[in-house]
Parts: sequence; C-alpha cells; structure tokens
Amino acid sequence: MAQFEVEGIDDLMKELSSLDVEKLAPVMLEEAVPILKDAVVKGASAHKDTGAMVDSIKPSGASRNQKGYYICVRPTGKDKDGVRNMEKMAALEYGVGGRQAATPVLTPAVHAAEEPVLKKMQEVFDRETKL
Repeated sequence: MAQFEVEGIDDLMKELSSLDVEKLAPVMLEEAVPILKDAVVKGASAHKDTGAMVDSIKPSGASRNQKGYYICVRPTGKDKDGVRNMEKMAALEYGVGGRQAATPVLTPAVHAAEEPVLKKMQEVFDRETKL
C-alpha cells in the first residue's frame, strides 16, 4: 500500500480561507472579459450586414447569483428597424427553422477564449493574493 505525506496544506488552506472572494471574483472577471468580448466580436464580424449587431456587443458588469459570480458578453439594444440585436445573434447561433441554418458564433468564441481567459484570471488572482 502506498503512503504519502503532505506538508504545508494547513497553511495553504488557512491562506485560501482568508481570501476576500467578494472582492476578488469581480476583479478577475472584469479584467478577463475583454478577451471574451474580442472573440465574440471577431466571430460575429464574419456575419455582419450593417454592423449594428456587432457594434452592440458589450460585456455586462460582474454580478452574483446563487451559483457564484458571472459576467456576460452579448449584443445589446435594437437596430434601426427595431430588431433586437440579441435575436440576430440567436438566429446565427441556432438557426431559424428551415429558413436559416445555424452558424454558431458564441460557442466557438467561448471555446477560443477559454484558455486565455483562464490565464488572465490566474494572473489577476496571483497579483491580488500575492500567493
């Protein structure tokens, strides 16, 4: 039977439990969200007609719900004809019945941005906690 011994785990756990997550999580999200926004804009730009939907893509502020902190990147507002820009994004992402095939933008953008977003969040965590 294998045995191992870990030293220093108590100190690490003490440091981690003293973190101010209420302050740290929003900072990490706010500093990383431009990476995701750029990925979404890049993906949506390939499908622009007037550019209204692409120009409307903005991040929300960091918020908290029962599952934790989150931040959103999505089209906002309406175009000059009153069509919601998020409806256009949903039509691209999922298609429209038999009239328009799905051409996903958000899913590939999230996948492309995942690694750089996590790296940025780790940088912010390291900087803020000085661990």
